Formats: sequence, structure tokens, C-alpha cells
Amino acid sequence: MSKPLVGPAIRWDKEKDKDKEPITTVGSRRNVTTGTAPTPIRLTPDERAELNLWVDELQRLTAKKLTAAKVFRGLLHMRKSINAGKLLDAIKDIT
Repeated sequence: MSKPLVGPAIRWDKEKDKDKEPITTVGSRRNVTTGTAPTPIRLTPDERAELNLWVDELQRLTAKKLTAAKVFRGLLHMRKSINAGKLLDAIKDIT
């Protein structure tokens, strides 16, 4: 059997470090949405594929990482500029 490894003893001089300022970390608050409950959305495989194609098309237009959730949030943000009649007609067509 080999001998256990023994390294140099690390000593901490409390008296020497007593007058030093403590290290503080300043953090910035980020906009984190993972703490909220997810909203489940049921999509057929065809609808999911269509959504993925749309995300890919939009991704080519920007350097920022896009996801399906960001596309939905973008739609919610611009809901006042969406024609409600056309939206309802589209909903009638798919149901």
C-alpha cells in the first residue's frame, strides 16, 4: 500500500488578519422568472414544429438567444397592436 499524502500545514494568523477589511460581494438583482409557476400550453406535434420553425426564423434575424417562451412573451407584449378580429378568426379556423 502507498503512504497517505501529507501536505504542508496551513496556518492562519488571526492576529495578523484582524485589522484587514472583510471582503464583501455586491450583487446586482437580475430579472429571474424561474421562481414563478410555469404555464402549461398544449400543442400538437405539428403546432410544436411550426413554433420551432418560427423561433428559428426569428433567431436568424437577431443575435440574442430566442426561445418559444420569449416568442410568447413578445406576443403578449404587443397584444394591443394585434387585430382581435383576425386573431379570433384564426382561432376559429384551428378549433
